[in-house]
Amino acid sequence: MSRRLHALVLHGVFILSGISALIYQLVWQRALLTIYGSNVESVAMVVAAFLAGLGIGSIVGGWISKSARAPLVLLFGLAELGVGAYGLISLKLFDVVGAVTSVQAHGLTTGALVFLLVFLPTLLMGATLPLLVAHQVRDTAHVGHSVSRLYFVNTLGAALGAYLAARWLLGGFGMSGTIHIAAALNATAAFIVLVVLRKPPAETAETPVTVTNAAPCEIPFRTALLWSALSGFLALSWEIIWSRVFNFASASLAPVFGYMLGSYLLGLAIGSLLSPRLLKQGSQLRSKLTRWVMFSSLAAFFVAPLTAIAATQMFWECGYYFVIIAGALLGLTFPLLCHAAIPPGNDTGSQLSLLYLANIIGSGAGSLLTGFAFMEWLSLQQLSVLLLGASWLWAESIGRFQLPPVTRWQLLSIVIITLSQSQGFYERLQYKHEFKPGMRFAQIIESRHGVITVDTSNAVYGNGAYDGMIGTKLEPKSWLVRPYFLSAVRDRIENVLVIGVASGSWTQILANHPQVKKVTAIELSHGYLDLIRARPEVSSLLTNPKLELVIDDGRRWLRQHPDARFDAIVMNTTHHWREFASALLSREFLTEVKAHLKPEGLAFWNCTESPRAARTGMEVFPHTMMVMNHSLASNMPMEPDRDRWQKILSTYHIDGQPVIAPDQIEGVLDFLKGETLPVPGDMWHWCRRPAMQAAWGTTKIITDDNLGHEYP
Repeated sequence: MSRRLHALVLHGVFILSGISALIYQLVWQRALLTIYGSNVESVAMVVAAFLAGLGIGSIVGGWISKSARAPLVLLFGLAELGVGAYGLISLKLFDVVGAVTSVQAHGLTTGALVFLLVFLPTLLMGATLPLLVAHQVRDTAHVGHSVSRLYFVNTLGAALGAYLAARWLLGGFGMSGTIHIAAALNATAAFIVLVVLRKPPAETAETPVTVTNAAPCEIPFRTALLWSALSGFLALSWEIIWSRVFNFASASLAPVFGYMLGSYLLGLAIGSLLSPRLLKQGSQLRSKLTRWVMFSSLAAFFVAPLTAIAATQMFWECGYYFVIIAGALLGLTFPLLCHAAIPPGNDTGSQLSLLYLANIIGSGAGSLLTGFAFMEWLSLQQLSVLLLGASWLWAESIGRFQLPPVTRWQLLSIVIITLSQSQGFYERLQYKHEFKPGMRFAQIIESRHGVITVDTSNAVYGNGAYDGMIGTKLEPKSWLVRPYFLSAVRDRIENVLVIGVASGSWTQILANHPQVKKVTAIELSHGYLDLIRARPEVSSLLTNPKLELVIDDGRRWLRQHPDARFDAIVMNTTHHWREFASALLSREFLTEVKAHLKPEGLAFWNCTESPRAARTGMEVFPHTMMVMNHSLASNMPMEPDRDRWQKILSTYHIDGQPVIAPDQIEGVLDFLKGETLPVPGDMWHWCRRPAMQAAWGTTKIITDDNLGHEYP
């Protein structure tokens, strides 16, 4: 096989490797968060564990590449085979280990467990880049070109993997089917390498390249290590910021993260592809690095405000193009840094692995510090300015602080103008074409858990999606009839679990139920506590002696309290189409809920008009009914009792005030007369199981594997 054909086939194989790697990352991350919790601490630990495995793998690959006799391409093929084999058993292994360890997993323990679960495959993935770079340098004796080309094809494959998984694979094949497709790609790559590329190119043998009169490196290697770590930190930090922007703009659509990540990776691939052109323009790599770090930081900074403006003028999805442009500029940095700091030779792969490890360490620090700490203390705008300032300071240090003062003032003016034009940032992203100048939220709460907004009508939104109204007053035709309805079917409700507090309205209603003695409330985002504290309708909830409030993932809390039993478990669940919604609607989760109910206990969850969510409850519970858009389920028969409900409502008080005027109670009790199937547009009804069975008996259920409505 000719050298050129050998290189083309090898690059094609590396594209397959990138596709499968990103598919694994998306699926494994989701599977692990389902087991260990979807709170921000677990997210940070999962990302850090992935990066740690890649970093160690890079060192191993670099160490192997130092041997002149090592069959680098064949080792790459074996690594692909190993990743694919692990992929086939991964989800079952996660379930087995998670069942044993999730009960005791907290903080660093979660990180350690996740690291052990993903260590082997990520080690093999991390080893592939230094192995192939060393192989290419043996053939070309040019570090910059080798890194840029291989980084391009692998990152391009990763971008394709993110797009494919988000757009087609996860929705069409579920997590297990998607994993099988990724393993098939690994097997294909391994077959090509082990069979087709088992011999080196015809024109050359795999022998060390002797480099004479090599130009001295422009950047000391230790300095390059520091800069590589800083580059990784900034790149991952910008990614976290963009993730929040797109998550909010889309109201937390699950595929959006895959699209955003794919756009970013596509940009990085394009930047890596363009970097050889800069290398051909002579030396002075230090000045080029200065210039491109400055340009890339500006482009990264502009993604958020430009996306907000595009949301009102065109469509927020324009932000993907901004991400591609910023990613392309950011993608120039690593190949330039490698060429400026690494001479060609037998140590190329080893030195590259160290730079790659430094980059991964910086990325891990970005995940932990920016995602976990800075997002808690700073607003999105403040954090963007901080990252831009850090990038400029780095660029100035690269250029030895020789940037002309006029240029500094020009750049600063651009930033100030951009910030002044991005007023109403979250309002633009949420209201989009309905946004009008001067529109402002009554309250905005930002934390590492996300963004909570409250409009002037007291409507609460979590990460851009409607989350309910603040209020507890019951009136005829009010949607608040739902939490009060529990008293219509059971005469004894003393111990209640609420999963998802949000505005606090439902928890306030349940905590003041005349019969209730204790309410345990689980909430993922502590930002809602700040909201509740500031609202007089619900603020007394936080001092109610009946309430035990826990900041945690609801699914994880149930697993960690296997002996807890409740008269009612209530979940005013988020929209069925949002990211992680299926974790609260799946057969597996409802089975967990069922195990925590007393014999006559009630499970009550919001289906948000999804027949699949209602059908899943029918699969788990023998007795069900629909109450507007909520499923009410139990292990024992349920029957509404008008007299009991009237008695409870007449004695129901919150903060010393009756929840309903006496002359309006009859209007609420009339709800029991509307026994018919609730349908979109006409939800003021309830019905028994036979009507549900007739309408939705053959509907596909929601499982942890098929992810419900999250991926169309």
